[in-house]
Amino acid sequence: MHFSTSALALLLATLPSAFGQPATHPRRSRHGQYARDDVPIDKIVTGVNAIQSGVGVARDLAVQGATNVVGQALVADPTDVVTTTTTTTTETVYVTQTVTQGVVAPTGSASPAPSPLTSSSSAFVQALSSSSNPIDTFVSSASSDGVAPSDINGPVSLTSSAPAGSDLGSITTKSTSTGGIASAPTTVSSSAPQSTGSTSSSSSSKSKLVFAHFMVGIVSTYVESDWANDMNLAKSKGIDGFALNIGTDSYSEAQLDLAYSAAASVNGGFDLFISFDFNWYQISDVSGVAQMLKKYVNKPNQLRVDGKPFVSSFIGDGFDWSAAAQQVGEPLYAVPFFQPAGDVANNAGLSGLFSWAAWPGQLDNVPVNASMSDSRDLEYLAVTQPAGKTYMAPVSTWFSTHFGQEVSYSKNWVFKSETLWKDRWEQILSLGDKLDFLEIVTWNDYGESHYIGPYDTPHTDDGSSKWAKDLDHTAMLDFAVPYIKAFKAGSPTPIIDQDTLTYWYRPHLKSAQCDGTDICGSKPTGNEYVSDTIFVAVMTKSGGTVTVTSGSNAPVTQDVAAGVQMVEVPMGVGKQQFELKSTGGGSGSGSSTVDISSDCWNGIYNFNFHSGTVTVQ
Repeated sequence: MHFSTSALALLLATLPSAFGQPATHPRRSRHGQYARDDVPIDKIVTGVNAIQSGVGVARDLAVQGATNVVGQALVADPTDVVTTTTTTTTETVYVTQTVTQGVVAPTGSASPAPSPLTSSSSAFVQALSSSSNPIDTFVSSASSDGVAPSDINGPVSLTSSAPAGSDLGSITTKSTSTGGIASAPTTVSSSAPQSTGSTSSSSSSKSKLVFAHFMVGIVSTYVESDWANDMNLAKSKGIDGFALNIGTDSYSEAQLDLAYSAAASVNGGFDLFISFDFNWYQISDVSGVAQMLKKYVNKPNQLRVDGKPFVSSFIGDGFDWSAAAQQVGEPLYAVPFFQPAGDVANNAGLSGLFSWAAWPGQLDNVPVNASMSDSRDLEYLAVTQPAGKTYMAPVSTWFSTHFGQEVSYSKNWVFKSETLWKDRWEQILSLGDKLDFLEIVTWNDYGESHYIGPYDTPHTDDGSSKWAKDLDHTAMLDFAVPYIKAFKAGSPTPIIDQDTLTYWYRPHLKSAQCDGTDICGSKPTGNEYVSDTIFVAVMTKSGGTVTVTSGSNAPVTQDVAAGVQMVEVPMGVGKQQFELKSTGGGSGSGSSTVDISSDCWNGIYNFNFHSGTVTVQ
């Protein structure tokens, strides 16, 4: 079947409205999110055998909508496409792999030609932008301002006068409290999957595990001690293992060897599993995936659940995990990032599903003025629970990216993430026993500003050092500890053992202007949804008093109740100072290492954040 030029043009015109999609679309980058091209789509790729050779395409983009007709391919008449899709679609199918034979890679692309995909029980349509996915082809790299905190138990507010001469008017700090001191014992559910990773030979099974997504593609120069340092830090915060994201880099195996070797040296053990990045792997490459797995499934620190080697992925919908298991020679516990659909959940080759939807607006890659919702979690649970399969939920701190025209993979937006870390952990605890596994996104993706590990480690700089260097995120690990303990214990509230204060903020005011020197020439999309605010999470066993002095602003003091409270204070230019006095005795204080400026960050707009911790002594 062939498309005529006129049919292709008409299909192009009707696709956005037919599928409820805008005329511009995101493209998945090596860093785990999607690059966006603010240009209309000008190339179309359809499902199996729908387009023959000669149609130029670009990289992957999932377009919502598919028919539930087995084996039905897209017909030449676009009117039929619209009619069929709008009248018979009963579920959303996302396709994230180029699927047709004879497809010509775009001019200048270093990416290999796409491989064919075997049709599943649903026909699908895939639209691609004309530009190649830049980070895929960048082989040397890796892979008004309202504040809306989560008012879990009702807000507590304090208003004080602004300093003389200030145009701030009144200063309002918003505080939300949740949690308390919990002492629920750790339990192992008899119905939960039983995991036996690095500690299986010496201890009982664990029912709930927390992992961090680790980008292997940017650590080509790591030595074993680098791996050990990261693993020991993660372990000390309650993280049980790494999901090792790999592409097809020549050094992947060497780094996996070092990682598995280092894990064996971690006191108490540290679990590992491979997360195949199908932004690089082809879904037809079953043998390539199987051969990589065979090299590591019997390593001492390979995570096993129900006796099966655990494996995951970034995208890869349609990959045949059953066939991979046959080639590996044993059943796999496969929990890939596939889209939630009933036929997927019932796939015998899958033991569960993982979601990457960790930020507000992520599904469309369009920033929204909204807090994180658990609606996507509920969609996954709706298909996994009836099938008796697991759901691995994502947790993330932030999202901001600012690649400019100096590189081929430019993308420039920020998701509303200011209280995301707290909000998301609250959601995780509310989901309770519905979850067995969590994956923190990510340990070391500096390009998208959601790293929680240290920045100063050997890694390939893809340009993200412009906004990530000197901005520390490791304090967010301290914040997560009480929530990780609670998740594993089945407690609905954080388990607080130490009175602490964790703060985070952006490094310059939104009013800063530097279009002339900025690498993107403009502020990131979504900047209008963030506020000039210092965010302070106070965790206490019995309450206390917190004082925040932001630059030249007058100090703001507020009493906090036991549990977790968010205190929000307007930004002031200069040094940031914090003090926490505990009701139970003791105090702690500290100053930030990064001042807030009214000017841009080294000539660019930087919507990344800096964090720190104050501990009561």
